[in-house]
Amino acid sequence: MIQRSTLALCICGALFGGSVANAHDVALEGDIEIPEGSSGYATADGEAIRTGGGECLRLGGFSEDTQVNACEGIEEEVVEAEPEPEPEPEPEPEPVAKVEMKEVDGKALFMFDSADLTTDGEAAIESLFGELSEFKGVSAINVIGHTDSTGPEEYNQMLSEQRAATVAAILEQRYPDASVSMEGMGETSPIESNETPEGRQANRRVEIEVTASRMTFE
Repeated sequence: MIQRSTLALCICGALFGGSVANAHDVALEGDIEIPEGSSGYATADGEAIRTGGGECLRLGGFSEDTQVNACEGIEEEVVEAEPEPEPEPEPEPEPVAKVEMKEVDGKALFMFDSADLTTDGEAAIESLFGELSEFKGVSAINVIGHTDSTGPEEYNQMLSEQRAATVAAILEQRYPDASVSMEGMGETSPIESNETPEGRQANRRVEIEVTASRMTFE
């Protein structure tokens, strides 16, 4: 009987003595959870069994691969999640300088006292489309009609609106996805003097303001 008792004490002493010799001299607080299936530490209900000194009880399968940092007094490195990149803002539409349709060398764009385009006016529209092809992502077009000061002011206002409407209708067909608006300025915004034939000719014009996301011309 005495021999059996001595043998049991020797086995216990070897087990606990080996654990104390390998443990770090650190104060471990609280329960330490050991990953399921780990062979590096003795566990009870998934938590590390402590030695008398408070260290986690190591087993023969302990290695660096099975090491639990909390048992070794090693603080876990907190890896901060990288912030998600902010979405790039949508490109701001760029307001573009006005494109003009106007009489050149005495060639009238509209019939006399009318909002109907002449043959030269239709050619000017085709030239206008060539200029507008330089704009990409056209989202809005505003057509502004102008006249010279010949005739009553109220009549010139009405005529400028009608001529702007003619051009706007053509642009709506060419750019169905763009917002097309029109207005008439009558004789109120001359760019030349109305005292000369050349000045009056320059003032009889239609301006097109284009809003686009990108321009390809320089």
